[in-house]
Amino acid sequence: MRIIFALVFLTLTFVISVFFEEILSFLVVHLKSGWVFGSVYVRLLVIISFTIALFLAFSLFEKTKKIRFVYVFLIALLPAFGISFISPIYDVDYGMFDDDLKIAEMDSLSTATNGEFTFNEERIVAAFFTTGCPHCKAACRKLAINKKAGQQITVHTFFSGNREDTDRFLKENNGEDFNSYLVSEKEQFMQFSGTTFPSVFVISPDGETEMHFSGDMINYTLLDYLLELSP
Repeated sequence: MRIIFALVFLTLTFVISVFFEEILSFLVVHLKSGWVFGSVYVRLLVIISFTIALFLAFSLFEKTKKIRFVYVFLIALLPAFGISFISPIYDVDYGMFDDDLKIAEMDSLSTATNGEFTFNEERIVAAFFTTGCPHCKAACRKLAINKKAGQQITVHTFFSGNREDTDRFLKENNGEDFNSYLVSEKEQFMQFSGTTFPSVFVISPDGETEMHFSGDMINYTLLDYLLELSP
């Protein structure tokens, strides 16, 4: 019976690791855990599950069955932590790594979108995406999870290209509820966004750039920060 339970907990260890992002998303949306705490909690579940599996396996043998649980936990800690990274991760998990890039005036952005975008003097997220960028896809999905988790500030997404590709990108990455705009000129799009994608700006109610993040800097710490902001 012990060997069966050991296999069950070993299987559970790998299942939690493989579905790390899905479990984390559930915690963020439904239990309001936040990204940082939720990610630590899921990794802890992996470590505990692997420790139990190892402890049960040790109990099957005469030479190891008397090893205390706390020592098994210490033995299991490093390999279990490694197992918890089975699921692909696109970004650095923690820390705020904003830079000093500033977005142009909101009137200029409105002109570049042929008047479709209008600034309503409230705090917003302005996210510049390219449809083929893996980091953009990951960022879009995570921002969508944030909205489901109760993020109050509106997300405005900007693209350079055609509407069909933009709509497909948003649909595939759960961003259908975001406001989306096409910047008519690619050169203008690059000037607004910079050269690294995704390029995400937090814009204050007076139209100034509060923070800017790009590439793999859009991480759990930032997502928690956005959840706490008010419009």
